[in-house]
Amino acid sequence: MKRYFWIAGLGIFILLLFAGFYYFTYVHQSDKLPVLGNPGHVVGDFSFTDQTGQPFTQQDMNGKVSVVEFFYTTCPDLCPRMNANLQKVYEKFKHTPGFEILSHTVNPAHDTPPVLAKYAEQYDADPRVWKFLTGPAQKIYSMAENDYLIGSVDSAHVSGLFVHSQWWALVDKHRRIRGFYDGTNPQDISKLEHDIPILLKEK
Repeated sequence: MKRYFWIAGLGIFILLLFAGFYYFTYVHQSDKLPVLGNPGHVVGDFSFTDQTGQPFTQQDMNGKVSVVEFFYTTCPDLCPRMNANLQKVYEKFKHTPGFEILSHTVNPAHDTPPVLAKYAEQYDADPRVWKFLTGPAQKIYSMAENDYLIGSVDSAHVSGLFVHSQWWALVDKHRRIRGFYDGTNPQDISKLEHDIPILLKEK
């Protein structure tokens, strides 16, 4: 009888061992997001101004999970759709420590801090969480292409504006790119809402 219980106990132990191995190898690992870009790629140095007139630099991103987009306030169609969707993400995470949204204007000549502040009002955006940023045009364009890796092109034939895409970048606490999401696609937005807590839990 003792031998039977010993064999049964050993069987249960082995079963639990395999179950744990499966969980940590497949289930747990599936919640880890890849680090995108070339090895060692991080968002580089910058100095922009938010809608309250306060400076915002790369150091302010450290330790936070950031959703990053590019838009402009007079955009007639794409930007309102994107930001209406982004507002839903904002409402879900606005009280979550370590979360922020960074919306960069691609028309800084027009979108001054007061203009951005007025624009932000329609989304009830708390500037501590949802920052609307302006700065030197070429630096903003370079950041979109080279730092956030959002595929866009500089096209002078569209009112001289930088042609931005509908893609958002998800950046972790160490300024590494961890995902891209179509800001007009409900499935992508649902995935973003799933992925944000994963990065918030990372050390």
